[in-house]
Amino acid sequence: MLTTTSTTRFLIVLILLYGTLLIYASLMPFTFNVQVNLHQQLLYKFWSYWPFNPFGRISGSDLLSNLVLYFPLGFLLTTYSALTKNRSTKITILTALAICFSLSMSIEFVQIFIVNRVSSATDLLLNSISGLCGATVGAYLGKRYFNDFINWIQQRWHQWPLDIFTLLLIMLLCADAFAPFLPTIKLSQVWHSLKRSHIDPIGGFSLHPWHWWLMIRILPVHLLTIMLAFWNADDTRKGHWMQAACLTSGIVLGLELIKPMIATRDINVANVIASAIGAFMVLISGAWIRQLSRKNILNLAILCTFSYTLYLGWLPFNFNWNLQAAAHKLPTTIKALLPLYDYAMGATLDHARLFVQNITLSAILIFLLRLRYHTFANNRNRIYFALISGMLIGIMQEGGQLFMLSRTPSMTDIYCFMIGGYLSTKMPHNNKL
Repeated sequence: MLTTTSTTRFLIVLILLYGTLLIYASLMPFTFNVQVNLHQQLLYKFWSYWPFNPFGRISGSDLLSNLVLYFPLGFLLTTYSALTKNRSTKITILTALAICFSLSMSIEFVQIFIVNRVSSATDLLLNSISGLCGATVGAYLGKRYFNDFINWIQQRWHQWPLDIFTLLLIMLLCADAFAPFLPTIKLSQVWHSLKRSHIDPIGGFSLHPWHWWLMIRILPVHLLTIMLAFWNADDTRKGHWMQAACLTSGIVLGLELIKPMIATRDINVANVIASAIGAFMVLISGAWIRQLSRKNILNLAILCTFSYTLYLGWLPFNFNWNLQAAAHKLPTTIKALLPLYDYAMGATLDHARLFVQNITLSAILIFLLRLRYHTFANNRNRIYFALISGMLIGIMQEGGQLFMLSRTPSMTDIYCFMIGGYLSTKMPHNNKL
């Protein structure tokens, strides 16, 4: 069990890390220009966006991202206050709101002096609402559930970390289903998406090549089904394959039915069929997996994870082996080498998905290497091997993108693979795995 002291220390670290990340990402790429008309910026441009300007517009993704951005900070602030101080709920919420508002206001003011950044009262308003919502939830529920959640995560992490990766894989599948995240509540857009849906399986399967269906739909769902069957390290799994297959199929079906609420997505029956194939394949592969040795299971898992990682990075395989064209994709400025540079400049929820995806895949792959090879498990050298391995995997993936027509390599992706490698060294080396 985590003590209150350790929990509050953990909360402080999360607050500082998240606040630093907000400042860092919001001020990227740090191209300061002090020669601006401050009066004109504050009096006119700052108020020229929706809702202060009735003719101004804002996209659904920008609206949602700003409403989500400060929610975690508000939640963490009031949760920490509720665990450490005997203040009234109203004072706790107002204090967290003041901190979120002050941080957002400071960032918006500094953005006035940064090229390629837009400072607006709209962002300040939405960020404040986001922080208020998070603070309200944290004040009423944080103290009650945060300790239980952290205790559960810690217990699962030490006893059966596969459960944590199962939850991460479900989150990544959800993010992939809704990317690019452009939510809509307009009935006309929803109806348009429904009319655009692919009810014919043959037509749906023809949208992508066979290897896409295998690598993006069948194998990830198959892996998720196996992981759900092994949930909670249960040793009596004979009847769990069918339950896991039905549960995974239900998750995929639910995700598909929600897609009309995303402006650029529509239902494709082929997705449900391919995912069901991957899910119910465990009825055959489950018996085969039991016959494999631990060594061969790890070899297979390493091969599949490595192949899947490179496939995601090299899709759609439109390679062009022109060295001159590849040279133009290399970073030319120091700023391009900064962590999160490409992600912050893109500033979409899809970049957040890629950030988590690269870290997670790298952590899984290098943890599997730790289980398979004693060199990676050595307590003295494992961090160095993990960082070097993550860097090499990232260089391999991003190096391939140098020769692709539709992909651009990113130093941030390499950093993500190294972060994932480092996190893998913090996972308990459980002999049951």
